[in-house]
Amino acid sequence: MNVFKSILLIVCCFNVLVAQNLKIGVIPYTDTLKILSIHQPLKEFLSSELGENVEVYTSVSYEKFFEDTKKGEFDIVITGPHFGLLHLKDGFVPMVRYNTELRPIFVVSKDSKYSKISDLKNTKVSLSNYLSVSSIGGIKALIDQGFKNGVDFDLVNAKSHTSAIMSVVLGETNAAITTYTPVQQLTDENLKSKIRILESDFAMPHLFTIANPSLSSEKVQKIKAVLLNFQSSQKGLEFFEKTGYKGYRDISQKDLDDVTPVLEDTKKFLGVK
Repeated sequence: MNVFKSILLIVCCFNVLVAQNLKIGVIPYTDTLKILSIHQPLKEFLSSELGENVEVYTSVSYEKFFEDTKKGEFDIVITGPHFGLLHLKDGFVPMVRYNTELRPIFVVSKDSKYSKISDLKNTKVSLSNYLSVSSIGGIKALIDQGFKNGVDFDLVNAKSHTSAIMSVVLGETNAAITTYTPVQQLTDENLKSKIRILESDFAMPHLFTIANPSLSSEKVQKIKAVLLNFQSSQKGLEFFEKTGYKGYRDISQKDLDDVTPVLEDTKKFLGVK
């Protein structure tokens, strides 16, 4: 009987520990180790303030991350606004978004004839991934020119921002959709000297932080309050300066409206209705 009680106590303690494990899912915009490293300050702050074990996770691909989120694998999700809006429609709860915008840019060869986005008709365009926020936004910028995907431009999945840019330098594609950060992070000055940037007028809100609908409203509000405290803490200030995310703001109706135009392409690439 004593053995049975001991086993029951161990099982109960294990269940309590599991229940207190808060899972944060981060969209796989870069490699896993870098994601874990970048979000370590957030993990530590949340763990300390909530008194819970907090773990950061990601997935092997954008498609898998979308499915993992949809299946409820994460309690809190830091995701692209295009994914975020689809999840909000499925009952996820809006919390905050990063207080900056994502503006796709187009990299072209320095000696090319292209001087504006409207010049990119009938070209081959490389991108980091069909489902990245920058790619979805860049595709929308092309569509806003009156272009049709697969008719007026062809997309090439280069697997990474650097590879997309290199494909332009090597003459394999005419332009690459990316953002300023990957260009700024190029270490080869000779490579930088061979490219030019075409700016886009299209802007999207940056990453959304949303909550699994299984969490109670009290729990969601408690976590949101801790997130807002994080941005004014020393760890938070360093985090937002390093990442360039600037801080948090509420997810507004305008944010949702701004993302709506890219939903059809997002669903098409995901293969969902």
